[in-house]
Amino acid sequence: MEGGRQRSPEEDDAPYLPERYRRHVVAKKQRRLLRKILIFFGIVVLAVILTLLILGDQPDIHQQFRQTAPAQPVSMIISADTPQHGTISQAPTGSRTENATILVTPQIILGSGLQNLTGSGLLPVDTATDRVRLEYPALHYTVASVNLTEWEGRQYYEFGIIPLSDPDKEGNVPVWIDAISGEPFSPGQDAVKITAEQAKRIVTTSFRSQKPDTVRVRYRDIPTTPGSWDFFLVKMNTTFLSGSLDPETGQIISFSNRIPAGGQPAAPVISLAEAQRIADQTIAGWNGPISINMSAGTFESQKENGTPVAGRYVFEYDRIILDIPCEGDGFTVTIDPVTGDITGYERRWNNPDNAFSIASEPLVTKREATFAILQKTMEISPESINSVRILSTQLQWKDQHAPGVTPRPGSIPLAWNVAFDDETLRATTPPMTATGWVDAQTGTILGMDYTRGQ
Repeated sequence: MEGGRQRSPEEDDAPYLPERYRRHVVAKKQRRLLRKILIFFGIVVLAVILTLLILGDQPDIHQQFRQTAPAQPVSMIISADTPQHGTISQAPTGSRTENATILVTPQIILGSGLQNLTGSGLLPVDTATDRVRLEYPALHYTVASVNLTEWEGRQYYEFGIIPLSDPDKEGNVPVWIDAISGEPFSPGQDAVKITAEQAKRIVTTSFRSQKPDTVRVRYRDIPTTPGSWDFFLVKMNTTFLSGSLDPETGQIISFSNRIPAGGQPAAPVISLAEAQRIADQTIAGWNGPISINMSAGTFESQKENGTPVAGRYVFEYDRIILDIPCEGDGFTVTIDPVTGDITGYERRWNNPDNAFSIASEPLVTKREATFAILQKTMEISPESINSVRILSTQLQWKDQHAPGVTPRPGSIPLAWNVAFDDETLRATTPPMTATGWVDAQTGTILGMDYTRGQ
């Protein structure tokens, strides 16, 4: 016994304290413990309040939040505000409030239109994103955002797309799909002659041998280029062929067929002549009788993981007007050298017949045109003049112009196309070729592509 109190075994090593001091210390410890408990619960309550405030304060399209948790059902309220858009066309507008349940896709910024969706019959956002990915694969594009909008009584998911080739692009490219059917949608598609269903039928008929599971079409309206129906052939949830067709005529404009190079032999199986016959038949089958001339047919080899494989045949065709080839209008067709399949097709037929000059007989001779280009070359790069070599001089229609421009009647001139090089261009890898254009009626130099000689 010490001071009238027996010490417990646990207190054998503790310093002795009189009873009144011991009671004071115990009370002080209890007050400290109580204070810590109160502070802890205060922090928890404050965190809950802040969370509720953040979730309750919904931002507009410029103050979106990024969902990083795994995909899970969430409840939100739709308020389909007028969204902000890129440069393609005006967005659907309108407003509506409705309840539904959606599955949120991770890593996509959600717009203010996606809130409390319950029982509306809309596609889940994940499913809608998968549909968009058929057109914009993850290998080449980022799906940056998604919002829900309404236009003319229908609801659409609006996706913000960023090309990986241009990650610093200001503003996302807006892409819409129907929020119920999942079909692509673009404002303005109802104003063109060929409807979406007609475009689908044309594509399905043109590529019947490909046997796709699904054909998707989207109207593309970019101010600097003519409108088109872009199409996508899908098999096993993967787009294997894509292209475009004219929304006024239904003509196939272009397409690219992605054929894997793995397992191909190093040498072609079919000959250049056989490949050209396939290209000729394809152009004739899709365009009927037209005046063209094949200006180049080459074989391009390729490598797969450092091993040579059969690459592709490339054929260039020029449009012919009054027996003279065009600079721009024509076709490019690529053929798989093993299977004979068409891997690429481009139809360039942008100028009306009346846009070409009626004067088809040159007043400037070939020699005069060549001399004019040599003089211009000496002005641009005097030190290279002794090494300049003329490669070819031929008459062509200079019909290249800015996209979206329709040339005036008679405005496309007949010109001498002079191809040449010099020691600087020959030393590049691969060697470069310069070009000069001389008006065949006036002798005026219409253009020079000789940047490497400067």
